[in-house]
Amino acid sequence: MNEDGIATGTARRRNPRGQGDRLRAEILAAVGRLLDQKLTDNPLPVSFREVAREVGIAAQSMYLHFADKDELARAVAEDGYRRVVEAMRAADTDVAAAGAAAGERLRAQAHAFCDFARDERGVFRLMFGHDASSFDGPGRYHPARLLWHQWLDAIHACENEGRHWPDGAEYATMLLWSALFGRFALWSSTFASHDPQELTAFADRAVDTVLRSAQR
Repeated sequence: MNEDGIATGTARRRNPRGQGDRLRAEILAAVGRLLDQKLTDNPLPVSFREVAREVGIAAQSMYLHFADKDELARAVAEDGYRRVVEAMRAADTDVAAAGAAAGERLRAQAHAFCDFARDERGVFRLMFGHDASSFDGPGRYHPARLLWHQWLDAIHACENEGRHWPDGAEYATMLLWSALFGRFALWSSTFASHDPQELTAFADRAVDTVLRSAQR
């Protein structure tokens, strides 16, 4: 029996080719919707049964994709990091195609990061939650590494156009990422204003500050 009172040893026919991946994606999307409804300190405040009900499948089917809630939490976080990086890359590609310099490309990526944080609040909190350290482990890396390298590449692109940060590109990257995440944390708290434009405005100021701190 599992935590939801469901026997995990029952056999079930496998999905036809291709449908298993689609069901996995639907499960991850369902967790995101449920997390948006349960913005609490619990890193994954949903049960397998709730997710299955949201997707419209038998709860037992969850165990064909995820052994337990820890594995599901990591999968949701990995999917979140992948999607935010995809959004940042798409924003970068769009403005670069219009001839934007590296500084404006960095700004476009910061906007995409804030848009994702605003639209995926539950998933975002899971990605950066207090239990996120559990995503590390022997033989595996934290999924945030993908996002870190995306920010770092954007800063390196600015360096390639002649900017130089006295404390190094990694320090500038950390300053920007920390500022944007910290502002989101305040924005999403119960005592703060929830005007969506505040995040974008702050992102602009944070990018301007980081760019001004560079030398030419």
